[in-house]
Parts: sequence; structure tokens; C-alpha cells
Amino acid sequence: MSDGGFYPDIDLLEENRDVGGLVKALEHEEYIVRKEAARSLKKVGDERAVVPLIRSLKYESWQDESPILTSVREFSAEALGAIGDRRAVEALIQSVKEDVVEGVRWRSVFALGKIGEGDHSVTEVLIDALNNDSWVVRENAAKSLGNLALIEAVEPLISLLGDKEWRVRKQAINALGKIGSDEAVKPLLRLLYDGDADVRRNTTEVLACMGDEAFDPLMDLYMCDDWQIRSKAAECLGKIGDTRAVDYFIDTLCSKRKEDRNRHVRGKIVEALGNIGDERAIDVLVDVMDDDDLFVKRKAEDAIIKIRLKSYPGNYNQFNANSISFYYPEGWTVKTLVSNEKFQGNNPDGSINLLIFRKSNLKGITFEELIEIWEEIFETQNIILTGGNTSRMGNIQSFLMFGDNLKTNKMIMVAGYLLKDFYYYLYFTMKSDITREDQEDINLIVNTFRILM
Repeated sequence: MSDGGFYPDIDLLEENRDVGGLVKALEHEEYIVRKEAARSLKKVGDERAVVPLIRSLKYESWQDESPILTSVREFSAEALGAIGDRRAVEALIQSVKEDVVEGVRWRSVFALGKIGEGDHSVTEVLIDALNNDSWVVRENAAKSLGNLALIEAVEPLISLLGDKEWRVRKQAINALGKIGSDEAVKPLLRLLYDGDADVRRNTTEVLACMGDEAFDPLMDLYMCDDWQIRSKAAECLGKIGDTRAVDYFIDTLCSKRKEDRNRHVRGKIVEALGNIGDERAIDVLVDVMDDDDLFVKRKAEDAIIKIRLKSYPGNYNQFNANSISFYYPEGWTVKTLVSNEKFQGNNPDGSINLLIFRKSNLKGITFEELIEIWEEIFETQNIILTGGNTSRMGNIQSFLMFGDNLKTNKMIMVAGYLLKDFYYYLYFTMKSDITREDQEDINLIVNTFRILM
């Protein structure tokens, strides 16, 4: 067919959404023009192009001589999937069955996953494609079955969990997760020990999404003595977030059994407790901060902060300098005054002001002496001491002191943190009649404050 000298500007046709011009270009005698037209019709996504795209998708043996016509069919399959018109179903099925090029077949399979909902013939073709010689076709068949959430695909997808190609196993896992059948739980558990990290990660995420159906089988795994199995089970249980696991995790962290002292198991348990967010775990996590293993200690610190953040009712941001980190309420202003030395913050109406200082000239001064120094400061500034406490979390010693400034009629709170030679104190000045919300805002800062080393 001669085009009479017609050579279209595909980019301009696409920009103007000129479907008629693009359709005409799809039948151009220059194959490269057809290819670019098919690519543009995918972007334009207009159903007026469906019938011409069906024609350009059709495979004929003479096309084997031109690699560019392969690209035309590939882009035509993608365009038909993007447009989403069900008139394309039959042509796409034919493409899956008859096209000799892997790239065309898998794109047709993927397109069917977008437009084949409720069509039994599509279901049959996609399930059959799970056995295709091409792993890319199998991968996209699994992806499409997951997109369509076909319950009849569960058993074939379970069979695919043993595929030799990790990408296929990964998509089979994702598809089973989207379908959500409890029949898949036990087969999925075996993939927690798969040789591929992506497969293990996806399995963990999918089991976590299955919630109640996965809880009991995962608890059975957790109760064994194999540290690798227990670690993976704990990770999944943490992502499920079921508080029924908390007591079991706490018992393990308190146990002296050799099997319970494994650093990987303890680390995953601590991480899981942080994800679950149950405040019952905080005391034991504070004890874990004294663990001999640095990995476990850091996990415990992160978990404690996660739990405390979950108890905060509002939105928050993180302040992270080189030396310190803490979370503060959304709406507050926090800034650095002197790098690593002095910071300032306040709430939206200015009724609560915060100064953070670092002191470094404290050699030879004990923690107890620091508290005595602050008691003297309160006395000299006419601040009546009304309360306070001390605590320890791992290597960090901290204290809180509260008082009323008789001159300004303001309430003062000081929170001090000592880690080796690093000493920071937070100095809050606020109105005497603070609200419950104000107190929660302050607690958020104090309870998430960390010295970074």
C-alpha cells in the first residue's frame, strides 16, 4: 500500500490527540511509523483506536522477517490493555495462543489482566499461561490472575510457588495475597526460607496481610527451636500486629534458655513488638536496652520509640540533627540555633517554649551531681520544685524536674539526658494551666529524645 508521500509527525499527532491521524499512521508502509503510532496510541488511550489496534496485533508468519513489526504488535497489545475496551479480549487471547514472540505474548497476557474481569475464557487462558515455557509469560499470567482476584486460580498459583524462576514465585505470592485465600497460608509458610531475598520479603508481607488466617500457623512455627524459622515467624507476626503475640514475645525476651538468647530471634522479636505497638512491652524493652548485643539494643530503642509514637493522638514530624533526634507535634516550630549545641522550639500559639542545650565541660561530674546542680538552679531562680524522677534506658541516664517560677507565674520542666560525656537538657517554659493536649505534646518530645552516636 502506498501512502502517497504521507509521512506523519507522530509527536505532534500525539500532542494534539489526533486519533484519526495516528490510526492512519498505524497502517503506514514504513514499519517504523507504525511502531511509533502504536506507542502513541497507548499514551492517548482512545477507544476509537481499538479496531485498528486489533488488526495491528494480529500475527502472520510473513512478519517474522521484520523485527520492527514485532514491536508494533507489542505496543498494540499494551495500547489495548491501556484503553481497556473488552472488544479486544478475543484478539488478545489469540495473541497469547498463536504469537511466536515472547514479548508479544506476555504483553497480551498482562493486557488481559486489565480487561478480562468476569470472562471465563480469559480465566482459562491465563491459568493455562501459568505453564508456558517462557518464565516472563508465567510471571505476567500470575500478575494478571492476581489483578483479577480469581479464586479459581488459587490452586494453580500454589503450584507455581515451586517455579524455578524467583520472579515467577514472587508474582505467584503477590497474586495469592491479592486473592486472600486461607488455603494459601501453609504453602506460603514454606517460602519464608526461600533462597531469594525478594521472595522471602514478599512472603512476609503477604502473610502479614492475611491476618487471622496466618496467626495460628505462624505461632506454631514460632514455638519451634530453629532460630531462622522463629525469626521469620516473629517478623510476620509483628507485621500482622495481633496483640495475642505480645505475651509470647515478652516471655522469650525474659527467658534464659539458650534457644531464646539467639541475637537474630531477639532482634526480630523486639522489632515485632515495636510494630505491634502494645505498651505492655515497654518495660521489658527497657531491660533489653542492657543487652550485650548492640544489634538487639538498637532494635529495642527503635521499638520503644515506635510504641510511644503510636500512643500519641496527633500528627508529628521528626527533628534529626547530627547529634540528636526527636519527634515533635505537627504545627510546632523547631530550629537549630547553634549546630549540635543549641536548639529552639515552640508550639503554634507560643504558650510553650523549648530550649535544648548541649553541655560538654562535665568531666568528673556524676549524674547525681547534675541533679543537685539543677536543684540549686531552681532555688536561685525562685523556682519551687514540685516533682521529678530519674530513669535509665541502656547507657542513657535521664531525669525530669518540674517547678513553678514564682516571678513569672510560669511552669518549668527540665529533662536531662546523659550518655557517657554527652549531656543534653531540654528546658520547657509554659503557662501554669497547661491542657492535656499540651502535656501529650511535651511527652512526645521528651519520650522520643535520643542522643545519636
